[in-house]
Amino acid sequence: MNIVEENHHQPIDWSDFVASKLDTTIDGEYRLLEELGHGSYGCLFLGQNIQSSDYVAVKVLSKVGLDENQLALQRSEIDIQSSLSHPNIITLHRSIEDATHIYLIMELCDQGDLFDHVVQDSEINPVRDASFIRKAFSEILDAVQYLHDNHVYHRDFKLENILLKLTDNAEEELVTKVADFGLATRERMSMEFGCGSTTYLAPEHFLEDDQSDQDLEQPYDAAASDVWGLGVMFLALVFGRNPWQEASSYDQVFAEFMRNPAVLKQLFPISDDAYEFAKLALTIDPKRRPDIARIRQEFAKITRFSTLDIETPVLVSTPAMAIPRKQDCNVNSYDSGICVSGSWSDLADEPDTCDYDVDPFANDAMKYCDEDDTTMFAHDEESWWL
Repeated sequence: MNIVEENHHQPIDWSDFVASKLDTTIDGEYRLLEELGHGSYGCLFLGQNIQSSDYVAVKVLSKVGLDENQLALQRSEIDIQSSLSHPNIITLHRSIEDATHIYLIMELCDQGDLFDHVVQDSEINPVRDASFIRKAFSEILDAVQYLHDNHVYHRDFKLENILLKLTDNAEEELVTKVADFGLATRERMSMEFGCGSTTYLAPEHFLEDDQSDQDLEQPYDAAASDVWGLGVMFLALVFGRNPWQEASSYDQVFAEFMRNPAVLKQLFPISDDAYEFAKLALTIDPKRRPDIARIRQEFAKITRFSTLDIETPVLVSTPAMAIPRKQDCNVNSYDSGICVSGSWSDLADEPDTCDYDVDPFANDAMKYCDEDDTTMFAHDEESWWL
């Protein structure tokens, strides 16, 4: 069993670096116009190609203090992403490296991420536009099919890692872009248990009380684990809530789901079609979980996502938990921010304080985590690229 070890690389104060780089040119080609944000291990600039005038996002990763394994992980991420070409996967145009930093020149997605989109919709109306859901999730599934066909497994699917961009055609439609390949691998069978974001991790990543470490000595299927993460993401996209905090018996809601998957109908105003799809993607046994091709086929069969009238705004309170950005982990699992040095999401996660003694099916079960809105939708300033 190989639990990915915690990264001990110290967080960096980027203030001086940012001040020194603004309005400078990288490799004689990209001018850094302004800082878009920074996190513990990276910062992001708005850049412009001085020849074409095209705007780009310039992600900067520090190499200072990294050991050879951590440097290899950084380069693996770059190698994987630079090999990909798909309309629904963020484009890495090129990487530039000097003695202390790596500069990733990426496609600029100026409409935020899917998490922000869902949270903003939830604040106005918890019933989202079915046409947007269908289009966005279909694009995500197309991208995942491409990844798996090319033997790339993302291992960190969540709303925060799906970026949005306006098309430049007359309709100006929102297009989804899969981002953050900090935990991606080309190895389908993996021993890196707990790699990803806790809420979206498949149950095979968690060690139960009746198991020993020997039970996790066999590798897990990274493709099947991706499908599970997509199942959780589907529910979060449609209903603005995640179904549970972690897929282990330590979580009361998930324990009930293992006994009776129909608990999803108590958690959400879910249609029969959507319920059957979610139940399929969230198959407990990874060996029986369908592959991405089957998932795409079943998603296309959904005629209605919610039992509510999609045209009429209805205020709904469901006992499903809020979408977390900061997870409390009671077993051997790790968020992506401490799995890999310089990963692009959850780099400064802190555990929420959650009360598992509260009945998850009570009317106020949505409140069993901190009731402050910033925790209910704990989307802090550090997004996927930080």
